[in-house]
Amino acid sequence: MKRSLWIPLTAVFALIAAVFVLVMMPVWRDNARLEALYERVLAYPLPPRTGDVFPMDRDVTFGKNLAKGSGAYCDYRVRITLQTALTPQEIHRHYGSASIAGAEEKAMISLFFEDEGPAGGRRVIVEVYDSHDWDWDWRCM
Repeated sequence: MKRSLWIPLTAVFALIAAVFVLVMMPVWRDNARLEALYERVLAYPLPPRTGDVFPMDRDVTFGKNLAKGSGAYCDYRVRITLQTALTPQEIHRHYGSASIAGAEEKAMISLFFEDEGPAGGRRVIVEVYDSHDWDWDWRCM
């Protein structure tokens, strides 16, 4: 290849790389925020007589409109499934006072209960949710 072609080709590749980095920076930032939220959820102490015995039921999701609705915002959701011997009221008390930081504010926590199983105890799905306005992540447009 002629030497005179190297300069324009290098400039084109540099431009493509710069655009790629600019587009991906918000994605990498929001992926890191989601991972940090997931770590904070797992680090939060479990209620007594409750275990995290369903690690395969964990769900970590990022996107738009995870909790329905419309608009340009980014949603983070972490779900874990627990096994507990406590009543739903006791679980509500434990997580009602929880303070888990979200990406920008305190995350919201929802609880879903399954009926008590034959061996005693019940499954509890803990869903931690956070949202913020769109900040250039193309997945939230």
